[in-house]
Amino acid sequence: MSSRRILIVFVLLGLTSLSADMVYEGARSASGAYLEFLGAPPIASAIIGVGELIGYFFRIVSGVLASYLGSSYVFWGFVASGYAMNVMVLPFLAFAGSWWIATSLYLLERVGKGLRTPVRDVILAEVTEDVGRGKGFGLHEVMDQVGALVGPLLFAYILIRYDYPSAFLTLLIPGALTMMFIFTAWSLYPKIKSVEFSRRKTSFRGLGKKFWLYTLSMSLQSLGFVHWAIASYFLKDWGVLGDAEIAILYAIAMGVDAIIAFPIGHLYDVIKFKSLYIAPIVTLMITILLTTRITTLAYVMAVLWGITMGVSETIMRASIADIVDKGKLAIAYGTFGMIYGSSWSIGGFMMTFMLQLSAPIVIGYVALTQASSLLVLFLLTTQSSLKKCINNFFNMETTFSN
Repeated sequence: MSSRRILIVFVLLGLTSLSADMVYEGARSASGAYLEFLGAPPIASAIIGVGELIGYFFRIVSGVLASYLGSSYVFWGFVASGYAMNVMVLPFLAFAGSWWIATSLYLLERVGKGLRTPVRDVILAEVTEDVGRGKGFGLHEVMDQVGALVGPLLFAYILIRYDYPSAFLTLLIPGALTMMFIFTAWSLYPKIKSVEFSRRKTSFRGLGKKFWLYTLSMSLQSLGFVHWAIASYFLKDWGVLGDAEIAILYAIAMGVDAIIAFPIGHLYDVIKFKSLYIAPIVTLMITILLTTRITTLAYVMAVLWGITMGVSETIMRASIADIVDKGKLAIAYGTFGMIYGSSWSIGGFMMTFMLQLSAPIVIGYVALTQASSLLVLFLLTTQSSLKKCINNFFNMETTFSN
């Protein structure tokens, strides 16, 4: 297949993410505030966080099934059906008359993301192989976050002018564009090469020690990374910001994510896993700023939240493609997602409870999780550096022997 067609497919996948993010990031930008508006208790914001667990569970389901069936049609089928669920469910929030219906819709949308993410990332890893995966995933993340910026801004604008139902229904327009882009990409790139390596390879064995160390480090980081639904709920509940302002705050976070995605991806191509040290440090700062309950610092918190998401969506995905063999990529993405999502959901419940107690308690908890994440990450990078030094030594010895 020509490099030009592969480039077009890459752009189409980026446009798909752009328009889809307008839908679900727009709807999620004020998720906590919307639940508070519907009279939900604080625990409801943590329940939305369980959507990440549900979504990540379906990542491993789709990863295993796609690998076992070994069909390009199945790969693209998961991608298309997942995006359809992403963009068609959330506009129905316009008709949610109670907080538990709204929560259910937010959870259902995550199922769609779980179905399409691991196989979509396999395709992305394939079409970015020649340009550098860090830069490729970074550029994709830029396009993704443009939608994540525009969506909340559009949502906030409609919310200011009209009301919640109008804001949610407006999201049907980018949803229709999403499906047009994904089916066009499918028609241009129907055969996925990685399918040849993955067919019936559904074993979790052989992912490697490096993969498990990496997964442990990032899962510890997610235990202390406050979900936006939780942050937005408490920002409104504490009276720090109003509904539309919270949506704008989320747009700022997504804008920062878009700005840093490509540079952070390039940094990964240069220094690899050491670039991940950013995430645990910034995650702790987010919690400290959130608990101050100061409006100005809430904006700084949003900037740092966007940086953390940029690292998560760019480097974390690119790393797996460099750690694991092609034949196990779909399973690796699914496995990592399942573990990461589980820890993020568990951490969300713990932080929701602690945020109702006192700031020092939640800050101490987050400091402990992030220090643990950094320790495991240090072991991972040290192991990689040591292995590289040993290989270089033996290469030099071979050269002198010849």
